[in-house]
Amino acid sequence: MITLPDTFYFLTNWAPNFHCSHARRIGGRGDGGKWVCDPYRLKSRHDCLIYSVGSSGDFSFEIEMKKIIPHCEIHAFDQNSYVCPPNTCSFHKITFGDGIQPYGSKSWLTVVRALNHTNRLIDILKIDIEGGEYSFFPLLLNSSKSSLPRQILMELHPINVSVIHDFFNRLRNKNYVIFSKENNLLGGPYFFEYAFLKLNSRFFIQSHDNMTRR
Repeated sequence: MITLPDTFYFLTNWAPNFHCSHARRIGGRGDGGKWVCDPYRLKSRHDCLIYSVGSSGDFSFEIEMKKIIPHCEIHAFDQNSYVCPPNTCSFHKITFGDGIQPYGSKSWLTVVRALNHTNRLIDILKIDIEGGEYSFFPLLLNSSKSSLPRQILMELHPINVSVIHDFFNRLRNKNYVIFSKENNLLGGPYFFEYAFLKLNSRFFIQSHDNMTRR
């Protein structure tokens, strides 16, 4: 992993380190679409669950996912009011935070519990909160292991280099790997779309043991 300060930070840092053979881009161009690892595998999950945070009224991702997996339950969240297309998702006007700041915010676990999802696997978290990810994700990653999403699809925004390094290291420490990275051309060279997949911790132990034997 190259982690050097650079004006065009995401161009030269944190490249994909895992290959998903059946990744597919779901949704519209630009911010609306995201790369999903093997979406068809979710068809076999009877209780498929997706959270979409910060859609800003763009539901192209949710619409296409619903076509692929009609039985999948999708919840959309935004700090502004929008209406989900019919038979696509359930919308919730919520600002994610620590429950204190910003004022009126709700923590990740508070929302998961309120929706009665504490005993369910969140298959995908799609999120774009315009730079708020650096304060939101430490809270999410410190929550219970059972509430951590299997896939995280998000846009990352430029900020202090040390903050970004800390963000990626936190995800890596929770066994997330990067399977996709692409520049959001609509935002210029500073904004990148990342896709993370959570693996079993044994994957990393076995990989290390195999390298040691060599």
